[in-house]
Amino acid sequence: MKRHTVLLSFALAILFAPPSALPGENSESTSQPDAAEDYLLHCSAWHTDSGAGVPGMVPSLLELAPLLEHARGREYLVRVPGVAQAPLSDARIARLLNWVLENYSSRRLDPPFEAGEVARFRSSPLRDPVGFRAGLSAHGDNTPLLGSD
Repeated sequence: MKRHTVLLSFALAILFAPPSALPGENSESTSQPDAAEDYLLHCSAWHTDSGAGVPGMVPSLLELAPLLEHARGREYLVRVPGVAQAPLSDARIARLLNWVLENYSSRRLDPPFEAGEVARFRSSPLRDPVGFRAGLSAHGDNTPLLGSD
């Protein structure tokens, strides 16, 4: 009887042990998701796995590069409500934006987004992202950051 109790206890300990405590498991299994995983978890439901979005409802991520030609394009990408209000740290948002631009718009930023820039912009999500995006080309390079939206 005692042997069965020991075996049962051992089996339950293995069953309920955290993955990092099991042989052959490494700390990567419990680390933060990479940018591709963050995209899958936080963006793909809206923008689809391909980044194409839903015409007339959700913008495509395939043609974001031209937005970066405008003085406030970087600001726009961070202040869009889905980005600004995502449950991710500023560093993860920066990493995700850099990944999206490179993988869906074939654009590697120089300089890339960084956590400080994301923190500054995401503190003020856009109330009218469609209007703000439409107005990007109407403004010159002297438009102040975080102006009216």
